[in-house]
Amino acid sequence: MLSVAFLVTTLSLSAQQGAEITGVSAQEAGTAGAAISTGQSLLDASTNPATLLDLFGSRSRHPGAKHRFEILARSINTSTDITPLGGTELLIDQPGAVGPFMGYAATLSDNVAWSLVFQPTLAADFSTSRLTEMQIVTVNPDGSGGPATAITPIATELTQLALEPSLAWRATKTLNLGLGLSIRNSELKSTSAAEVALSDLQGDIPDGLSGIFGPLSWGELIAQLGEDRGVDSFQASYTGEASSSSPNIFLKFGGTWQANRNTRVGFWYRPQSSATNLEGQVLVDLTDDLGAFVEGLEDILSVDLLDDPTSSYDFNLASVAFPQQAGVSMERWVADHQRFQAKMVWTDWSNAFSDWTVRLSNPSNSEFVDYLGGDGSIDIDLGLKWRDSIAISTGYEVDVHQRVTLRSGIGWSRNPVGGSVLPGVTPYNQWHVAAGASWWAGSEGFADWHLAVVAAIPEKWTAGSNTVLSDLSGDQYNQSVISVLIAATFAW
Repeated sequence: MLSVAFLVTTLSLSAQQGAEITGVSAQEAGTAGAAISTGQSLLDASTNPATLLDLFGSRSRHPGAKHRFEILARSINTSTDITPLGGTELLIDQPGAVGPFMGYAATLSDNVAWSLVFQPTLAADFSTSRLTEMQIVTVNPDGSGGPATAITPIATELTQLALEPSLAWRATKTLNLGLGLSIRNSELKSTSAAEVALSDLQGDIPDGLSGIFGPLSWGELIAQLGEDRGVDSFQASYTGEASSSSPNIFLKFGGTWQANRNTRVGFWYRPQSSATNLEGQVLVDLTDDLGAFVEGLEDILSVDLLDDPTSSYDFNLASVAFPQQAGVSMERWVADHQRFQAKMVWTDWSNAFSDWTVRLSNPSNSEFVDYLGGDGSIDIDLGLKWRDSIAISTGYEVDVHQRVTLRSGIGWSRNPVGGSVLPGVTPYNQWHVAAGASWWAGSEGFADWHLAVVAAIPEKWTAGSNTVLSDLSGDQYNQSVISVLIAATFAW
């Protein structure tokens, strides 16, 4: 029912480098994200398209080249321990993921270059099972023994792929400008549970019950019977799939400025993406909570109230857009073969999730209409409350040989998750460290090779009150992330 929320929240799994894996080259990753002021990879154009011109001409390792092809493989391995409040540690299945990045760039003239990059921009694969407490049903029929429990599977699979064209031109001897697009399509599968307010059960109880309890809606009846326990919702399990009705499209603007002989500055801005709808199907199962309550009434009153506790729904999350972003970077030559790098990125998460409401419609089971009233449709507010993210990285590069460059870096990212997380979603690690190396082909070589390792420093984090599924409130997370990148560059 709420599976679409994973699409926007699983960003925190991506890379620990400013919220996205988009365009992070092996050279940039080796400095924890800092080395982007001068383009060492055409993937850097995914962030700042103006860096394309640095791949050609006198600043390049291959100054006579007019074409460039790159391929990169990135593996991400996330280890997450989750301990529910007052419970035992969950068993998490979180397999590592490998994503390919590739791109081509070429010059149109001495002052103009273009590129086309294909890459994954989001990915997640997470599953576990946990005990969840029902809202209506208790251990004993008389209401004693506390809430009944059920084993609830929680899983998410997410893929977002992007095609990214970029164009750069030299405005002056010291200033390059760039323009680009990011065209992204998303696919999602999710299984979990959510709590639905009793106030959404607007359908009238049948005549056989109204003669006993009076003319009430189903929500009013259940709230009345559970008044001593403060029952105001019920738990529903779901399994769903969603995809973009049309791609999200970002514009990207960037520039690089040669401030002086030893200092170069980069800057970029990405407006909020175009909006799209997430559309799909979800199977809702009421068996464990509302279904068990209704079954108990059937046994007591010898009436037929619910033959099938499952129904498929069409759902639509309208106007899904991803946040704007701005960044600045700097490269400073501190010696002939040594460079200091720095980067700061702001991502506008606080305005990304406002007024996000899922519309569930066209239930396949007409009995659900009897409980919900009207045409059986329901609106669910996702209630996502994130804050802006700031990511800061610093790095250092040294050419230890004319064909060997070593690099390292450290970075910090502010966790944008405002206390509560959704099922299967892990928070950011704030600190990450990195190291990397490049082997340059030289004048007679065939390919440049690059390697980087990024490690998110293990960190504990406690979730706040969860409005989607209260069983997730107070979960304690302990997470670490290791990412390895291997890339090859071909220039001719």
